[in-house]
Amino acid sequence: MAFAIVLAASFTLLACAAPEESTTEPPADAVTFAIGFGGPLTQGDVAFGQGARRAVVLAIEQANASARAHEAGIQFRVADGDDQSRADRGIAVANTLVSLDDIVGVVGHFNSSVSIPVSQVYAEAGIVQISYASTSPDLTAQGLDNVFRTCATDLLQGPVAAQSALDLDLQKTFVVDDSSIYGHGLTNEFSRAFSALGGTILGTASTEQGQTDFSAVIAEISELEPDFVYFGGTYSAETGNGAAFSRQLAEGGVTVPLMGGDGIQNDAFISEAGPLSEGDMATKPGTPLSDLPKGEEFTQAYSEMFPGHTPGGFDAFAFDAANAIINAVFDVADERGSTDDITSPEGRRAIIQAVQTIQFEGVTGPISFDAFGDSNNPTITTYVVREGKWIPHPDLRHGATE
Repeated sequence: MAFAIVLAASFTLLACAAPEESTTEPPADAVTFAIGFGGPLTQGDVAFGQGARRAVVLAIEQANASARAHEAGIQFRVADGDDQSRADRGIAVANTLVSLDDIVGVVGHFNSSVSIPVSQVYAEAGIVQISYASTSPDLTAQGLDNVFRTCATDLLQGPVAAQSALDLDLQKTFVVDDSSIYGHGLTNEFSRAFSALGGTILGTASTEQGQTDFSAVIAEISELEPDFVYFGGTYSAETGNGAAFSRQLAEGGVTVPLMGGDGIQNDAFISEAGPLSEGDMATKPGTPLSDLPKGEEFTQAYSEMFPGHTPGGFDAFAFDAANAIINAVFDVADERGSTDDITSPEGRRAIIQAVQTIQFEGVTGPISFDAFGDSNNPTITTYVVREGKWIPHPDLRHGATE
């Protein structure tokens, strides 16, 4: 399988004035619509969920301060849905969100194992759903016309990881997944590409969600002496526990790198795995914010609104997902000449149709969706832990696209 490596082109941020730049107040009779947020906020992969929520709040605040919102008489609010990285919680969240009279769309969810089952709830209610982080191809393969995502999928992420490993002369691996939809899907795509490109898979194993003791599989891995271990799962203790796995590998004498996907590419992985995570690698959808023309602007606005925080994980994808819904609502209001009935079944159907054809310049690049609801701008970057920080791997070019 061949891959081209491209660098991001020059893009501009969605033209919404920042709150401090607004010189007008919204009309007293402005109509407020809710944008739902679905993700892990108190348990599960909370570092990803909390950051993405902050990005959605930023998008809403910018939109509310914009001239377009003032002229349309529209304001937005966030409606939180804490799914705790669990499918059952996610379904409860989705049912609550679709019951809101003012809901116009949902930015969510993070985990593929949550996004896929909840998509049926949103589809039945006729509510647009845009995931900011679920990379399983199965999400959009369902054929639901209300489901979209702003990030790339594992159909690209797995093969890019395989190519990156071989480019670093890592020829032999042992593959481990966390028994989740995401973990299985990612390792399948990686393994298929790695073998096709000439790599050797020495063995495979599945761990359990929330597992804390990996000694048995580590003993097996140690005997086979791989060049690296590939892991499909997330960092957190409640889900894949990739951070503990990384630490226990090194403690057990397996000192080769752990390589994973976007589920471990978070500062929380490093803090939980500790210094033994040095040299671990991960692929993640998107191009580093530092390489995007509006990345600095987004980072500054984010940090100003949330002091002590900088964008991470999938925050920029959540920001762009929120703005896709916001722009769609504005477009529907403009087309109808009124905010009346936007939350009616017909109005919500019009929002879905508007998202299907949306085009604007987001932080992560040009935002538009293909016939399946996937991003037309799929890119993947390979990172490595150096001196306690995730950095784009200096020996690899980034922004890989198929």
